[in-house]
Amino acid sequence: MVTIIQIVLPVFIVLALGYAVKRAGLIDDAFIRTANRLIFNVCLPVLLYYKISLADLSSVFSALHVGVMYISVIVIFLISFLLNRPLKLGHSAGTFAIDSFRANFAYMGLPVSAYAFGDMGLVTASVLMAFVVPFANLLSVVALAISSHAGKSLKPLIRTALFNPLAAACVAGLLTSWSGIHFPDFFSRSLDIVSGVTLPLALFSVGGTISIEKLRGDMFRASLSALLKLVVMPLTAFALFSAFGVAIGIPEKTVIIMVSAPAATVNYVLAATMDGDPSLAGSSIVLSTLLSVLTFTLWLFVLGV
Repeated sequence: MVTIIQIVLPVFIVLALGYAVKRAGLIDDAFIRTANRLIFNVCLPVLLYYKISLADLSSVFSALHVGVMYISVIVIFLISFLLNRPLKLGHSAGTFAIDSFRANFAYMGLPVSAYAFGDMGLVTASVLMAFVVPFANLLSVVALAISSHAGKSLKPLIRTALFNPLAAACVAGLLTSWSGIHFPDFFSRSLDIVSGVTLPLALFSVGGTISIEKLRGDMFRASLSALLKLVVMPLTAFALFSAFGVAIGIPEKTVIIMVSAPAATVNYVLAATMDGDPSLAGSSIVLSTLLSVLTFTLWLFVLGV
C-alpha cells in the first residue's frame, strides 16, 4: 500500500498544485487554454511519436489488449444508453454516455501508467492510445448525435475526432517503429527533452481546470456516470482478461489503469458543441477526477502493484 500511495499521491499533488496556483491567481484561464493547445498540438504528439517509434511492437502490441479496450468502451456505451429511459436522460443521454466511457487517457491514464509501471507502462499505454483514442472519439460523436436534435453536419466533428495531432503522431510512430529507422543522438535527446515536459504539464493543466463551481449539474447522474467510468469499465476489462485466461502482467495492468482514468476534460467542449448537457459534463469531469484518487489506488491494490 505504501508503494501505491507513492505512485498515486505525487500525481494528485501536482493536480492540487495546478488547482492552487489557479485559485491564487498566478495563472488564469488564458494560460490554461494556451497550455492545453501546447500539450495537444506539440508536447503530447512528440511524446507519443517518440515512445511508439522506439517500441518493439512485437512485445507491446496485442490485438487482444486493443480488443479488450474496445469491448470495455462498447459495453459502457450500451449500458449508458440502456439507462436512458429509467433515468429520463433525454437530451443528456449522449453527454452521460461519453462521460461514462470516454476516459482522459492522455492527461491521466498515461501519467499513472508511467509512474506505476515505468517505461514499459508508458510505451504500452502510448501504443494502445494509437488504436483506442480514434475509436473512442468517433463513438463520442455518435453518442452525442443520437441524443442531439440539432441537425448539424457531423463531418467536421468526425474529421476532427479521427484526424488530429495525436492520431497523426501515433500513426507516424507506428510507421517509424515498423521501418526500423534509428535517430541520431541529438534528435533523440531533443525528443526526450520535449517528452519530459508533457506529463507534468498535463497534470498541472488538469488541476488548473478543476472548478468546484462546475459541480452544479445533476449530481446523481454525475455520480452514476463516475461509477460506470471508474469502477464498472475497468472491472469489465479485468473480467474479460480473466474470461480469456490471460495472466495479469504489466500490459494487462496498463489496460485496466487506462480504462479506469476519469472522464476526459474535452467532453465538456463536445457537449457544448453538439447540443448536449455541458452542466452534466462539467460535474462528471470534476467529480470523476476527484474520485479517481481513490479508484486509482483501489485498482493498483487489486492489481498487486
